Amino acid sequence: MLEAGKRLIILKENEPYGEFEAIVQNQLGLEPRIARKMAQAAIKFLSPQLENQRKTFSELGRSKLYELMLEDDDDLVALAEGGTIAGLTLDEVDRMSVRELKAALRKDEAALKRSQQLVAEKEKQLQQLIQQLAGKTSSVAASSEQTPVDAQQWVTLTLEGVGDRLKSERLRLGLSQEIFAERCGVKKLTQYNYEKSERHPDAGYLIAAKALGVDLNYVMTGERSDEASALDVVRDEEEAEVLTAFRHIPGETREVAKRTLTAMAEKKAARHRA
Repeated sequence: MLEAGKRLIILKENEPYGEFEAIVQNQLGLEPRIARKMAQAAIKFLSPQLENQRKTFSELGRSKLYELMLEDDDDLVALAEGGTIAGLTLDEVDRMSVRELKAALRKDEAALKRSQQLVAEKEKQLQQLIQQLAGKTSSVAASSEQTPVDAQQWVTLTLEGVGDRLKSERLRLGLSQEIFAERCGVKKLTQYNYEKSERHPDAGYLIAAKALGVDLNYVMTGERSDEASALDVVRDEEEAEVLTAFRHIPGETREVAKRTLTAMAEKKAARHRA
């Protein structure tokens, strides 16, 4: 299909204007709409960035490639290399029906729109915060003989320990670095740098994190708010990965997983009592 799409592109470029549709319909027996989709798929998946992943994507089948055409190239490369798109791995995409994939992608688009709306709604509040920080910085500078610091420097000085607390919140929510980063609109490496305090998150990232359930008051100050329970904390990365996997189990099989885990826990408790 991709090779045919490439040839359709050449055909369209070399035939007189207006004759392309007649040729594909009358001589090739293709609906013009299908021919255009084939050409678009070829442009997308035979691009320099995605061509090396051609074999991987071709195994998904034509209909799923059509659904993935509108996704970002970087996201598709990440998917082929073991990452996720719309929270789905390549194996999950392969097992899904076309209808399920379409619904998952549309749901992800809807979530992105809601996130963008949230960013817009919070913009005024962020501007007010910046003004407050600038005012506080001016007060500190006026009462000190040291070199004055600007607002950005003052913000940076208050972020000590943010990385560790951000990681703690991610683990509390049971999300891996990769999934958490994707849902906050950054790469996994960026998330790693945030947690190591080698970089500091920006406002857009923090808004997305709050939408996931992160206790921003705790992240920024070390004091928990009523939004999150300190008891709801997983212990390590391994436990977070197990919880993340469980959250991605389809509803009809989740009960089976619960019974299996419960039986294993009861068996261990019985051995301990013995």
